[in-house]
Amino acid sequence: MTQARPLPAAPLRRVLLRLRDAESLTWEELAERAGLSTRQLFRVLASRTVSERVADRISCRIGLHPALLWPKEWFRQEHHKRRGRSTAKQAV
Repeated sequence: MTQARPLPAAPLRRVLLRLRDAESLTWEELAERAGLSTRQLFRVLASRTVSERVADRISCRIGLHPALLWPKEWFRQEHHKRRGRSTAKQAV
């Protein structure tokens, strides 16, 4: 199994901060919505990168597919190979 490359945290940070502003959420409410503790939320907001697993979990919890936040990175070929999905070339 190949090691997953981390994703940039900036798109997730932007979405989380916009969600907090748009819905006037407290930090605790935002953390709950994202499925995190407040401490974990602040770590994510301060980080430069996030793992694919964390990116998937948080984005789904706030109602977005990770591909909306990381369109190029999410559909790269090694991502599909690692998850056991076939690419168009393999399927033919």
